[in-house]
Amino acid sequence: MRPLRRGGWAAALALAALIAAAGPSQAGPAPSPTGSASPAPTSADAPSAAATASPSATPSPTDPAAAPAGTASAAPTGAPPASAPPTDPATAPAPAPAPLSPIQAKYAALGGAAGWLGASVSAEDCAAPPAGGCAAVFRNGAVYWSAASGAHTVGGAVRARWAAAGAAGGLLGYPTTDEVPIRSGGVYQLYQGGAIYWSPATGAHTSRGAVRAEYAATGWENGFLGYPTTDEVPIRSGGVYQLFQGGAILWSPASGAHTSGGAIRGAWAATGYENGPLGYPTTDELPIRSGGVYQLYQGGAMYWSPGTGARASRGGIRAVWAGTGYENGSLGYPVTNELCSGSSCIQKFQGGTITWIAGATGVHPYNECESLNNGRSNYPSYGASAVSFAIAESYGSYRATFVRCQNTAGVYWPDWSAGATVGRSGFKPPGVASGPTRYEYSPTGDYSVTQAFGLGNPGTALPYQTLNPNSRWGGNPWSGTYNQYFESSSWVGYDENMWYFATRSTHDYRQGAVLNYNRPPDAGIVQDAGFAIFLHENTSPTAGCIALPDWNLVDWLQKARSGDRIIMGVRSALFR
Repeated sequence: MRPLRRGGWAAALALAALIAAAGPSQAGPAPSPTGSASPAPTSADAPSAAATASPSATPSPTDPAAAPAGTASAAPTGAPPASAPPTDPATAPAPAPAPLSPIQAKYAALGGAAGWLGASVSAEDCAAPPAGGCAAVFRNGAVYWSAASGAHTVGGAVRARWAAAGAAGGLLGYPTTDEVPIRSGGVYQLYQGGAIYWSPATGAHTSRGAVRAEYAATGWENGFLGYPTTDEVPIRSGGVYQLFQGGAILWSPASGAHTSGGAIRGAWAATGYENGPLGYPTTDELPIRSGGVYQLYQGGAMYWSPGTGARASRGGIRAVWAGTGYENGSLGYPVTNELCSGSSCIQKFQGGTITWIAGATGVHPYNECESLNNGRSNYPSYGASAVSFAIAESYGSYRATFVRCQNTAGVYWPDWSAGATVGRSGFKPPGVASGPTRYEYSPTGDYSVTQAFGLGNPGTALPYQTLNPNSRWGGNPWSGTYNQYFESSSWVGYDENMWYFATRSTHDYRQGAVLNYNRPPDAGIVQDAGFAIFLHENTSPTAGCIALPDWNLVDWLQKARSGDRIIMGVRSALFR
């Protein structure tokens, strides 16, 4: 191209300036950084761009900082729109913090590392705890959370007890409260499946299920049971017991949960607890008259009153007692447990005794037999299997009352009583010999029975002498046969012809027993002090013996054992 004239250069430069002010044209390429749309002139005298378009006169469109206000310029690639101010990282607001988990919030509420939990030991773990829960361990405890229970702390002895019970995966499940302080410096903590109680005196123990419900009914730790001292302990028939400071609670599927405490619990223990004849309790203690209580069991009941203590009641004797009105009837409260010897049992009550013998159970009001139990008899029983009384109401009277007292497990009770007769002249005072039979006195005293006689053994266990026509009893003092059995074809002096008295119409000796008065083994024989003191049939006045109706005498013999005793005399001499 031919070079432009000088005037032509000036026009071209003016045109370039106008284009630059108007912005890039869609018809041509964008201006170069120098603002020229064509190659630089090669002539040495061509004006430079700097001389014709300096920054102060015409700012470069590529420098936004230099563009005058309101001047449109091409923005650099990637820059924000001219209407949005650029972002300064140093002054931009901080992003919102992530929300705390329930465990973190609980930890923070307790003071974090400065609180009682102390520093973190392990991060929050939502994999190990069961049932979708989470846990975090700290220096002095832990926080457990589940959606159903919320977040709660566990620590110390309570935490150890919970861990031993299987922690969140055990019977108690997740905690539903923190520890709660209660009396005597103790605490409790509730869980989904129960609670744990701790006190300085008892340690930490669980409380759950039906046993816990019964515990609640007693007033928790503020009731008579106090704090638990064991966890539940399995026992027979699928049952459990739990001990407390003031007693126990027992539960079985058949009996439910019931308390056991005080004197009644002590008496029940003596029977073997739930393994004994009473079995499990089926009620708690129930108040009854005179400040007493009773508690029912599977096999009977326990009764307690201030005057009688705690006694068991069961079986046939209990059934008979029920017929009298229990403690409200004539017999009142039991004063002993049931006492048994062989197939016979007896129980003493405030107002009498009840005996149980197969086929012969009955109620017996107190009478002379009780004096053998309470020490009011002036004569001892010597522990005999049976003791009988022959009692006149006054001296000089031959009419008497005969009472047979049976010994069952060391307790004497009245088997039966009957009208009887003694010597026609009545009783001699204590310590005075009855003398010869012709004076017809009976001796006062306590004598054993070791021998029986008659026309045929009625079934007695005593050594039995079957009488025959030669049967005699020696009545002659200073003879070798005095006050003993012998046989002779003759009847001499004061000897007794036993065959005669057995076979005559009054049949006195048809059955009889020998009282060891003035003879071994009770004493040595004293001459002329008296002899032939028998217990025999017929109820006529005697020469010193005791006479009973036939059936009473036979029954007495059938029940007798060697060494049984007979106490005889006037009432005032026998009892105190």
